[in-house]
Amino acid sequence: MIRPFVFVLLGSLAWSLTAAQQPGQKVPTVAMAPVGKVQVRAGGSATVDLDFRIENDFHINSNHPKSELLIPTALQFKAAEPVKIVKVNYPAGQDVSFPFAPTEKLSVYSGDFTITATVKAPPQVAKGTYPVTGELRFQACDRSACYPPRSIPVMFDVTVIAR
Repeated sequence: MIRPFVFVLLGSLAWSLTAAQQPGQKVPTVAMAPVGKVQVRAGGSATVDLDFRIENDFHINSNHPKSELLIPTALQFKAAEPVKIVKVNYPAGQDVSFPFAPTEKLSVYSGDFTITATVKAPPQVAKGTYPVTGELRFQACDRSACYPPRSIPVMFDVTVIAR
């Protein structure tokens, strides 16, 4: 049996697809803070904290939403050869209920949150600076509607130093 909130959620999504195309409609934003200096020794690894901020009055689904119908927040990296992203750790979501489904709790991020990535450099890599790029994909919602999924770019540099 499909729970009632699914119908409300799908209806909200359909409404927001129309609303998002109207002139003057506010588009929810998620921004990434600049990443500090990232250094790793050849053959070693380092963790990188990626800090994000969600605009007030909005939330995004966590990496593990409570329904398969909800779009999870996901961080994906493009190849950064020879440096590799070997692990990504997402924070736990906050369980919150909303007026469109008062008896359901959804796992969301709001305000500031941090995703931690582990970067690794192979032993024979040359010293230097290597760019890492990717994107954070998410679906933002407010207390009454969800907006079309979006992505923002993720970029930082990794400096490989001697062993």
